[in-house]
Order: sequence, then C-alpha cells, then structure tokens
Amino acid sequence: MLNFQEFQEYVQMKLRDVLPEEHKEVSIDLNQVQKNNGKELHAINVRTAGSNISPTIYIDGYFEKYQDGANLDSLMVDIARVAVKNINPPTEFGNIAQDFRDFNFVKDKIIMVAVNTARNKAMLADTPHQNREDLSLIYKAMLDNDRDGIATVTIKNDHLNYWGVTAAEIHQIAMDNSKELLPVTIQSMNEIMREMFSKDGMPDDMAEAMFGDMPMNQQMYVISNTTRVNGAAAMFYEDALSGLAEQMETDLFILPSSIHECIVVSTELGTPESLAEMVQEVNGTQVAEDEFLSDHVYRFDAKERTISLADITLAELESKVSDNTATYEATETNTEGARPRHHR
Repeated sequence: MLNFQEFQEYVQMKLRDVLPEEHKEVSIDLNQVQKNNGKELHAINVRTAGSNISPTIYIDGYFEKYQDGANLDSLMVDIARVAVKNINPPTEFGNIAQDFRDFNFVKDKIIMVAVNTARNKAMLADTPHQNREDLSLIYKAMLDNDRDGIATVTIKNDHLNYWGVTAAEIHQIAMDNSKELLPVTIQSMNEIMREMFSKDGMPDDMAEAMFGDMPMNQQMYVISNTTRVNGAAAMFYEDALSGLAEQMETDLFILPSSIHECIVVSTELGTPESLAEMVQEVNGTQVAEDEFLSDHVYRFDAKERTISLADITLAELESKVSDNTATYEATETNTEGARPRHHR
C-alpha cells in the first residue's frame, strides 16, 4: 500500500493517463493549501496552457478512501472526472488576475470573516485584520455566490499596498458590504427544530406542540448569515444583536458554535463559566478542526453595544496561552533525545 507521499506522486504522475485526449497537455502540480486554524490540505492543480488559474482538487479525502480499501484505478477516474468538470474556469474568472488589480472591481465584493487569532498567527502575519478579543476579523473578496457555493479570495497586505488603501478603510467597507451581501439570520432553536421535524414528515401541529413558543429569554437563538458560510462574523453586526437584546430586555451571551454560526442566549439563562464548558465540550467532539472558532463565551452589552469575553479576560487568556506554549517547548526539549474552488 502506498503511503501519502507516494499516493500524491502517483496521482500527479498517472492522472494524465486517464484524462480525455483533449486534456493530455495540461500541467499537473502538487500543492499544499493552508486552511483556517493552520490546517494544511494537499491538492493537485490541473492547468490548461495559457490559463492563469486552475481548479484546486483536494486529495486528502481520496487517500482516506484508498486506505479504507477503495480501488486506486477507480479513485483516479473520480479525480479525473472532477478535473475535467472544473478545468475550464467560469467565464467571470477568466480575467480575475487582471481584474483583481482594480480596486473598483474588488471594492463592492469585500466581506469580513471571523477567525481565531491564536490559531491563525502565521496567516495573520501578512493579512490585514482587526482583533476583537480572542478573534480576528479578516477580509475576503467574494467573487461568486450561488447554489454551488461561495468563491472567495483572501485579501493580503500586498493587495492593500497595491490598491493604496488602509486596513481601516477595508474594515469599514467589509462591514458595510457584509451586512448587504450576507444579511444576518436569527432563528430560535425551537423554530429550527420545528422546521427539521416537519421536513422529516412530522405533522405541523405535532411539531408545534413539541417545540412551541417560549419566553425569549428562555430560548437559544442561532445567528449566522443567509449562506450559512462564515456566518459567525454576523455576531459583529451590532444592530442585529441590539434588536435581539431589546426584545429580551437583557444583555446577551454569545456561544461560538463554529466559524459558520453562533448561539445567542439571554444572560439570565446561565453563567458564562457553565456555558463555556458546554462550548468546549461541543468543540472537542463535534466541530471540525478547520471550523473551530473559540472555546470562550462573549457578552454583548446592550447599553454600550460592545462585545467582550465573559468567562475569561483577554489578559488571562493570553497568559494561559503563553504558559501552555512554554510547557510545550520544555516537553519537546526533554523528549527530543528519546525519540472544488479555483486556485490563482
């Protein structure tokens, strides 16, 4: 059985053999892609002659299937099928490298995304961002948004230098665009459960009886955006949170479910410490590594319209991270002797 390195090299070497005749002259390159929270995925890029963009086909999943007993030849056919389907980029992407140099082309497409600061230090080093407690808001250009998904390009410091704009300007543009392009959605957990069971065939009256209305300050609310992708950034749409807090007549606790959504509850529903324990348990068992946002709970102050860490202070968190890092480095020293998106 091939190891992962051998599997990658095999795919690169043999893929051309299973491509249709009209695509035999493509270039096939291996690529490593840094995803959110430092997770690294491995891919191939299949590029036609004269094209400046190519589909990125992640092969980690194919290797897992291979390890589980899938036939290698069948996997190669599947990879080739994906390559052929995506080898010619959408028309609107044809001149993206040139278009991206024009700030007027990009300006109305810039949105913001929330990520964990500590887990994305390497990425943040060359990426404009604004820190919010233990999170950072980064900015992406949303090039496409349809039923097949969202296509984005992360904005880097080099882009700002080329365009001649500041990080503060980009932040305000992204905030305004995000509210317009990715409007906030707020649903009670009861409403979500009613919809889910109704779709599974439960009569509406029965679903209503099981998940009927409750006082707002006793319910959980899911906050995201209309695409349900990178929707946790909607927690920074202060108007939406203010409206919810006004209806509850309390401040709010915000529980980060993932980079895609958050849960909002009244501050009367529990202590920040107990809620943080719940968040940490869910993160440890149900949230994918590259979708993790935070282990901590935030408080929205309705009067001040501000968000702050609730179960821990930022200073305490930074000290904790520093202590953990020091312990890790000492352990390393002591034990060493023992020993489909498109890619621009």
